[in-house]
Order: sequence, then structure tokens, then C-alpha cells
Amino acid sequence: MIKRLLFPIHTLTNFEIMDYSKLVGLPINCMAKDMVPRHIENNTGLIVNLNDLGEKGSHWVCCVRKNDKCLYYDSYGVTHMPKEVEKCLKNSVKKNNIFVSDGQNQYLVSIMCGYYCLKICKSVLLDNMEFSQAIKQFSDNPSMKNRDIADNLFI
Repeated sequence: MIKRLLFPIHTLTNFEIMDYSKLVGLPINCMAKDMVPRHIENNTGLIVNLNDLGEKGSHWVCCVRKNDKCLYYDSYGVTHMPKEVEKCLKNSVKKNNIFVSDGQNQYLVSIMCGYYCLKICKSVLLDNMEFSQAIKQFSDNPSMKNRDIADNLFI
């Protein structure tokens, strides 16, 4: 079922992201940036599209909260998060417990941002990796190896 949902590689929709999360028991929510909640619950993730609800999707980023710490991850390595996401994280944990990934893991012309976000969330929430471990599974330069890691979402 996972293979049919995720392959061949394509731009993931919010429905596909949520279907995958239900299949594997990944505690995440998926939404447009203007729908980000006031805070994120402990041991959960958010996968957020940078466009607003009703607009055509643009790029997926994610946040993961575990042990009262939050990680913000953008596979392009952009460290400036949308104000809606920043507010959510600041309402959830102390400022010094917010970590931001800054490595560019994905090619700019790639359509795999949803896969990268799912991999980070799965790695932290299901595989019990520390934030640093989850990030370091990718190199800081886009590569086919990174792509292969990102699309390995099988349990």
C-alpha cells in the first residue's frame, strides 16, 4: 500500500501525506501555513505548505516536537520560518528549545520536499532519532543519495 501511495515519485498532496501517516502510525498533521495551530503537541509533527489554504501548493516544510524541544526543517536549507510557524513553536516550547536545520538537502528543481518532511518526522517520531541524527542522515549538499534516503519511507 505504501508503494502505491508514494511511487512513482511525484509531488505529494496533503491527502497522500496524511494517508501515509495513518498507514504507519505517524503522529502528524498536514496543512497550509495559514492553518497552523496555536501550538504543537509533544511527540507530534506538522507538515506545512508555504502557501495559504485555497492556493496551489508550493513547498513543504516540517516541525517536530519531541521531549519539549522543536525542530524546524526545510529541505532547501532556508532557516527563516513563516511567521505562523514561528508563533506556533514559540507558543509550544521555550525559545532556546527551538532548533532549525540549515543544510540544503534537496535540489531546487526537485519535487521531493514532502518526502524529506515525512522522512524527518518518521525518523524522530517513529525511529526515535535525535534531531541531529535525523538531519545528519542527509548530506548538506543535494545529491541522489539524499533523494534515496528521503524516499525510503517503508517500515
